[in-house]
Amino acid sequence: MDRRLLFPAIAITAWAQQVSPATAEAEKAVRARAEKFLQLEQDKNYRGAWALVADDTQDYFFNSGRPEILSFTIDNVELSDNNTRARVTFRIKRTLPIPGMGGQTFELAGVSTWKVENGDWFWYVDQAALETPFGKIPINKATGGGAPAMPGMPNLASLKDQVSIDKSAVTLSEASPVQTVAISNHMPGPVTIEIEATTIDGLVVDVDNKQPGSQKSATVSFRAKPGTKPAGTVGIDVQPLGQHFDVTVTSN
Repeated sequence: MDRRLLFPAIAITAWAQQVSPATAEAEKAVRARAEKFLQLEQDKNYRGAWALVADDTQDYFFNSGRPEILSFTIDNVELSDNNTRARVTFRIKRTLPIPGMGGQTFELAGVSTWKVENGDWFWYVDQAALETPFGKIPINKATGGGAPAMPGMPNLASLKDQVSIDKSAVTLSEASPVQTVAISNHMPGPVTIEIEATTIDGLVVDVDNKQPGSQKSATVSFRAKPGTKPAGTVGIDVQPLGQHFDVTVTSN
């Protein structure tokens, strides 16, 4: 291959991957407005947040609920329509009421939409339908306000189904003195794994990740000390769900 052709090809590829100054500036502006909007809501300064709401969404803003935001993180900004529309993906931590458990803190994903009005970026909502992590939810016009017709809160049983263990028994032997079980978390946010104190002679229990995040897992290992044959039941608790798993340990 003629090496003189290699450098122009590389240059063209790099140029194609570069973001134009206008796009970079627009993304920076959207991110700054979204951060300001979320911070104002976290501070419960709703009058200040209202100043960042588009004209066609102000009624919706006043009639919708006010989320209790503990913290937030902006993940991504996507621009469209010649840099006049944007989608901002973010995560917030908030406390949700769980029947029988009181308020519990979760990390939830969200999407906000922004558009240019009078030369600046404003938050707006397509009021034909709201896009949420659970799909598009139609606005409830019958209420006389702009609040969405949100589905009911999941019950405790359905929440617990989102954390699972792959097996409930392990067998230790001289040839295989270590066995493991996996705990998978499909909740929107992290959970905490606690190993109950055990008095089983010769058994050592460890967990590699005590706080697996959403869509993550933790490995619990069971190890027999040399010359021992542990036997008994080890309890594992998952918070904030109050979920409990028992793992039966036997030895050959």
